[in-house]
Amino acid sequence: MTTHRILTLLWLVLVSVPLASADEPASLAKSLTFHAGFDGGVDAGFALGDRRLHTASKLPPTDGKPGNHRTDAVIVANGGRYGDALRFEKNGKGVIYFPAAKNIDWRPDDWSGTLSLWIKLTPEEDLQPGFADPIQITDKKWDDASFFFDFSKDEKPRHFRFGVFSDLKVWNPKNTPFEQIPVFDRPMIVVEKPPFRRDRWTHVVATWSHYNTGRDDAEARMYLDGKLNGKLKGKQTLGWDPEKTAILLGLSYIGDLDDLAIFNRALSDDEVRTLSDLPGGVADLLK
Repeated sequence: MTTHRILTLLWLVLVSVPLASADEPASLAKSLTFHAGFDGGVDAGFALGDRRLHTASKLPPTDGKPGNHRTDAVIVANGGRYGDALRFEKNGKGVIYFPAAKNIDWRPDDWSGTLSLWIKLTPEEDLQPGFADPIQITDKKWDDASFFFDFSKDEKPRHFRFGVFSDLKVWNPKNTPFEQIPVFDRPMIVVEKPPFRRDRWTHVVATWSHYNTGRDDAEARMYLDGKLNGKLKGKQTLGWDPEKTAILLGLSYIGDLDDLAIFNRALSDDEVRTLSDLPGGVADLLK
């Protein structure tokens, strides 16, 4: 093979590899609706809605008030993936959350979005028995118009799951007990051997597209450390009341959480990787 032919083949390989667009960070910044970096405090640094963290005594959080009143949820200086972090030291009393109105660009039709956060823990050693949710978003309860990331309670190692629950009357019209629903019929993406460890941060991302359309092309995706870990396709209907919807944090979760961000569209695979690789996290998009 001649030198010219070798160089030609190398050139073809290089031009065929997709490169991240130089406009990607600008596009991500334009789509950002909420960011809590937990640097120096619990309130969000950027928000289209209420940026204050709230505390309620129970679920649903109807008696919530601004401020962090959970003594077990603390800011750890220089302990984050970027800067400081929010740490849940134990299963304390109370529920902390951010109001979702405007911070999540919920729409009654053709709604898409992305949820991104970093967490750090060793599930088998840090968590107590039972389910544990680093984050859950709903205006009702966990199985009714709800998104959540959680750790299962029985498996070893504990599974990590992205739950995508439509309105209860849509996905479970007979109100069948969850334990009686076959695993393959549960609206969840499950990672049976997740990579979480107390000595490293893991990037967790979920995207959803074409929700509340009544069409079959709705899709959710789950990523860990920039890599796609599963898809969930089919009709999805989440009839939220944005004023009652809450971005709930640390439900029976013991571990660290950092760089929580929400976008008003479903990011592409390349954009998720770009987000995961930002040297200073989502704060880089706001500079």
